[in-house]
Parts: sequence; C-alpha cells; structure tokens
Amino acid sequence: MIIVLVGSPFSGKTTVLKKLQENNIKVFHADSFVRKIYTKDHEGYFLIKKYFGDQFVNEKEVDRKKLGLFVTKDKEQLQKLNEIIHPVIKNYLENKDNYVAELPIISSSPIRFKYDKLILIKADKKEIIKRAKDNKAYYPFIEEMINKWDNLSVKFDYVIDTTNNIKNKDIEYIKNLFKK
Repeated sequence: MIIVLVGSPFSGKTTVLKKLQENNIKVFHADSFVRKIYTKDHEGYFLIKKYFGDQFVNEKEVDRKKLGLFVTKDKEQLQKLNEIIHPVIKNYLENKDNYVAELPIISSSPIRFKYDKLILIKADKKEIIKRAKDNKAYYPFIEEMINKWDNLSVKFDYVIDTTNNIKNKDIEYIKNLFKK
C-alpha cells in the first residue's frame, strides 16, 4: 500500500506525516529528501547546476530560495525543474511498499508516481498565509500557489482539512488503510 499526500505549501502535509510516524507508519517527506539531494556532491545539486546554472548553487548546496523564486515566475522553468527532480524521487521510491509519501503535485509531474490512495491535505487560505508568515517563509507568490489547488481537476480518495487541527479520525482512516 502506497498512500500519497498532496497539498499546497503550509497546508499541513508535514504535520500529518509526523502524526503518522508517531503511529509507526513509514513516511517519505519529499522536502527532506530534496534538501538532502540538493547538497553538494549529490545528484540534485549536479542536476540544478547543469540545467539551471552556477547562479543557483553555492559551495555547500542549491540555493532553494533563489531557485524557488525563479521557477515560480516561469511555468516552463518550473516544468523543467519537475522533469529533472521528479524522476530522482521516483527512482528512490521504487520497490518500496507500505508507506505514506508527501509528494509534489501529481497532475503537474512529468512522471507518474505509483500509488494506491491519493489524499489532499488542505487548509483555509487565510490559515495557510498565516502559517507561512509565522514560519517567516511568506513569499509574494504563495497566494498564487494556493489558488492552483482550488482549480485542480484531480480526484482524491480522501481530504484532510487542517485549518483548525488534524482530527484523530483522519489519522485513523489512514492507519486503517494499512490493515486491509
């Protein structure tokens, strides 16, 4: 069983993953994985340097903030980033089973991740903006990123709303999927 969680930045995906991990469920956090492969001498670092140039890397790692600002302003560049990084994620996950993965948006991915259930993690737009500001990670395009989720035409197997908190029933739903 492979369960994929998707949602906008600051929707609560990482918090849901932590709660699942506390319940002894194997999890994969894409941001942590990408952070690791973006360090010098790792595949992601070399790919970013090769396809985007030296201005997006330093002596230690990929400059994620600079790269993020660049690709969110240009859909073609974002697609290019997805085309080079998503296969690295997919290759890592292949042949793994019984986990919950927080992954990049499924519909914009140039590859197809294999999964059994797709769960949307969402929160009220005002709450997401508040979380971003509280984390000092608010950036001008966060609202545009949130709006993309409102117009997504993907069928989800389940939706978890984290606006106020994560409900025990939502964690139990996922735990029960592994018991079937």
